[in-house]
Amino acid sequence: MTTRRAVLVPRWLERTGALSWRIAVLIALGAVLTWLAFTLGTVTASVIVALIVAATFAPLGLGLRRRGWSGTASAAAVTGAAVLVGGLLIVLLALAFLPYVPGLVSSVQAGAAAAREQIAAAGSPEMADELAHAVEGIQAWLSANLASIVGSVANAVTVGLLALFLTFFLLQDGEKGWGRAIEVTDGWRRERIDEAGHTALTRVGGYLRGTAVLSAVVAVTDLLYLTVLGVPLAAPLAVLAFVGGFIPYIGGLLATGAILLTAWGTAGVQTTIILLLLIAVTRGIVSNVLRPMVYGSRVGLHPGIILLVLPAGAAVAGIVGVFAAVPVAVFVASFTASVIAALDPEVETEEDPLVPHWLDRVAQWGWRILAVLVVGVAAIFILALIPLVVAPLLLAAILAASVVPVVAALRRRGWSAQRAAMVVTGGSILLIVAIVVVAIVALGPGLSAAVDGAVSGAGEADDAVGGVLGWLETASSEIGTSIVAFATGVLRAVSSLAIVLVLAGLLTFYVLRDGRRGWDRVTAPLGGWQRDEVETTMRDSIAVLGGYMGGTAVISAVGAISQLAIMLILGLPFAVPVAILSFFACFIPYVGGFVTTGLAFLIAVAFGDVTTIVIMGIYTVVFNIVQGNVVTPLVYRRAVHLHPAVILLAIPAGGALAGILGMFMAVPILALIVNARLPIMRLLDGEPARPSTPVDDTPAGESAPASV
Repeated sequence: MTTRRAVLVPRWLERTGALSWRIAVLIALGAVLTWLAFTLGTVTASVIVALIVAATFAPLGLGLRRRGWSGTASAAAVTGAAVLVGGLLIVLLALAFLPYVPGLVSSVQAGAAAAREQIAAAGSPEMADELAHAVEGIQAWLSANLASIVGSVANAVTVGLLALFLTFFLLQDGEKGWGRAIEVTDGWRRERIDEAGHTALTRVGGYLRGTAVLSAVVAVTDLLYLTVLGVPLAAPLAVLAFVGGFIPYIGGLLATGAILLTAWGTAGVQTTIILLLLIAVTRGIVSNVLRPMVYGSRVGLHPGIILLVLPAGAAVAGIVGVFAAVPVAVFVASFTASVIAALDPEVETEEDPLVPHWLDRVAQWGWRILAVLVVGVAAIFILALIPLVVAPLLLAAILAASVVPVVAALRRRGWSAQRAAMVVTGGSILLIVAIVVVAIVALGPGLSAAVDGAVSGAGEADDAVGGVLGWLETASSEIGTSIVAFATGVLRAVSSLAIVLVLAGLLTFYVLRDGRRGWDRVTAPLGGWQRDEVETTMRDSIAVLGGYMGGTAVISAVGAISQLAIMLILGLPFAVPVAILSFFACFIPYVGGFVTTGLAFLIAVAFGDVTTIVIMGIYTVVFNIVQGNVVTPLVYRRAVHLHPAVILLAIPAGGALAGILGMFMAVPILALIVNARLPIMRLLDGEPARPSTPVDDTPAGESAPASV
């Protein structure tokens, strides 16, 4: 006799509900990830730009490696080539387009007005009004988005610098990173995902290279037609056609519309008709002959999907989203089938499942990841609300981890735990206070003048090259204003800073003195291998934190001393305040040193002669190359075991989530998370990774593994 399951709801409703909650989870996860992407906008934009550039120039790097070049040498050469090409495009845009934007806008408006009058005279006033509204709407959207980009020149420069470093690291170690990313899969799944990754790289790079070639063909032919027909503003219109080519269908349509309206308003209807016929023939040849030859089957994206992702990109990220929409869609489309296949089980476990297995697995992972993200983000925001509690705790943890070896050495000499902790803490606090006082005295009167000198130097550099570097003066002004505002805020918050230092000093003393006993109480409920695992993890975390701070201090000191020496030798003003600023700024890896050396170079432009400028320029380039690609990666690889690309992304991410404190603390916190990740996973799994080791029975106060 068989039993039948009670039917509580119809099968179709049960299946609909099963699908709905899983889809709702994925939508919620997507919304949270999108919010994070916008919150970490600098990181997101830098990663996208770096991926696009790396995919575009990847064949050149592979060719150099096949010729025997090392990974580092080929990555450096390809990155240099990318910078050269990008720089030439920027110069072209600056020289041939930007100066003529007002005239171009006026010409388009004049053409639209002429077209409106003639269409209205022909008996179609409604169509004329619609044309006017369409032109005004497009101009308003472009103006708003371009203003938002130009209005934040400093952020654009930051994105460009981060993307530059990331491109180098992707070209250097991208293959290794990809291999580690797919280690979670095995067998045919890994092979299929690996193949999909290479396909995605090929398609995105092929699409961008092909688009550049086709856009260049269109721009050159348009320039020829406009010049022959005597239409003004031929060069900026050709540049507009080139840029519009990177936005499939819509970009070319808008660029062609602007060209025809300009011709209509300046050269008449007959010239416009001839130009329209020439452009139509050229576009037909490009679409039907050149495009299949250039693209082949490398894009693999249906035109209908392209037309859908373009407005979606515009809605999500404005004009930047329009340019990035198709490459991102090509990348995602290349992975979809392989990921779905890898998520499906090899053997079906149910004859008629409510939902596809791949969707069920993604949803099961999704709601758990969503929960972890919500808890993590909530914790960050809660901690950001109580800086006078968080800052002393973080400083105490850093200071205690940094001076634990000194306390241990004094204990071995027979000092008591209290005496060793008191002497080391007091000496450390006195040293920090002395540095802060010297910084305040030096930066107070000199920092603002140094920044003004740097901005003046940027203006002189812009004048020397004919106005092409106007963005540099704007960026220098924005960055300098931010530096001065931060320093002023610090000076005004001396009382709060004093409270933080006092609390941090007291906490450091108590951690160094009583850390062992407190740690024993925390780990008392644990037993066997779990306590050993936690003990080992804490010791490793202390070593990581202390190594990071010690290494960063050495890097900062070397950078500050070298910058002070070169500025004094060259006789440049503001050497002391810039050097002190460099010491503190270099605690923000990569970014801090780049900003301060850039300020020093601009000061050389403002106050030095040609020889001084050349020497300072060489120092700036060499310093950043050596520090960014040799010293910093070497120190941090040994201290925190993080790839430089991860460190580079952690800094702006920390700044977006927790301001200046987040920028300083992002790397050590991330290092601690990475160090504790596997032990925590083993604890949650309930399985030891190795046989238990004897529990440390060091006397209380001998060391402080619980100092963080």
